[in-house]
Amino acid sequence: MSDNKVYADLTFLLNVSMDFLLLWLTARLCHLSIAYRRLLLAACLGGFYGVGQLISAGSILYTLPAKLVVSCLLLLVACPSKAWAQFGKAFMVFYGLSFITAGASLAAASLVPTGEDASWSMYYLVAGVSALISIAIFAERFFRQTLLPVLLKYQVRLCFDNKCCRGQGFLDTGNGLRDPLTHRPIVVAEFALVQSCLPEEICCAMEDDLNEEQRLEALSHSQWGNRVRLIPFSSLGKKNGMLIGLRCDELGIRVGQREMLHKNLVVAIYPYKLSANGDYQLLIPSEVVQQA
Repeated sequence: MSDNKVYADLTFLLNVSMDFLLLWLTARLCHLSIAYRRLLLAACLGGFYGVGQLISAGSILYTLPAKLVVSCLLLLVACPSKAWAQFGKAFMVFYGLSFITAGASLAAASLVPTGEDASWSMYYLVAGVSALISIAIFAERFFRQTLLPVLLKYQVRLCFDNKCCRGQGFLDTGNGLRDPLTHRPIVVAEFALVQSCLPEEICCAMEDDLNEEQRLEALSHSQWGNRVRLIPFSSLGKKNGMLIGLRCDELGIRVGQREMLHKNLVVAIYPYKLSANGDYQLLIPSEVVQQA
């Protein structure tokens, strides 16, 4: 009787500790609000669910579908989300972390000869916690600094009047600029990238030391006057700025082996560099990629 009680206690402690860390790291990686009381409540529910398996391991409550349902419930308790896409992302991250942690725990436990369940559980806990802490410290940094920028870059082709220019685009989820006439999303491009595609009078107007009103006046009287847009924007340090936009004939975004095409999108011309180290020359709103 006492052995079973100790084993149940260790099982509860193991499950609560691991579930708490898994839920906390999931919320952190998915940028969800973290409420520690909800995390602890969900972890305790997971702990009781783990202890229940000792009593009725063959029950329908411990089949694979039931475990998936319980995982969803734990996530909903710990990190409630109103958006299904956000919840789906959290669910995949949660199970990805679970597989990594389980693999690290089993590998560590197999390297240490143990004859008692209590000792095995302790190695499992230490190895799992170590794996999660390593992910929290290093994986998030790698994802943000290395992997994420690569995943969010696209080869982009812009065409104006049978002339095309190509550059590297970066997916900008915070880009909410809209064409004031059509309300379609707007791509932002460096002037240096599109300069070769523009007629001389447009380039002169963009390069001259003119204020926004003078530049717009000069552009409106050019042969490309029907392409010109004045786009208001706000940014850090500048609440009421204006960008000159030009309607392109075609915009192509290379995604894998195919090119997604958009017709008549407005491209806002940015006079400076968008990336300090030149990694990209365009900012692409996420809606453009989703609609393509």
